[in-house]
Amino acid sequence: MYPVLLALVSQAQQEGIRFFMLKNPEPTPSLAWFILNAFFFVGVALVITIGIGIAFGSFRFWLLSKFPNNKFNGADENDLTKTFRLTD
Repeated sequence: MYPVLLALVSQAQQEGIRFFMLKNPEPTPSLAWFILNAFFFVGVALVITIGIGIAFGSFRFWLLSKFPNNKFNGADENDLTKTFRLTD
């Protein structure tokens, strides 16, 4: 078993380690790459904006259903005609 390992080690020492390198490992991005990144950025921004809008709208709906006479809903505390609902 040892002669086999000795032969492998001696062969590795004779040939040495070869390194292969690309001429340009990081090529410069093209115009198409910038356009695709712009569309990706716009898509992510739209998803985030829609998510924030849904969260804010849900909070406003919850606030209006739980506290209909709240001044932050746009209703005056003294004017009951603005807060009248058919379910009241």
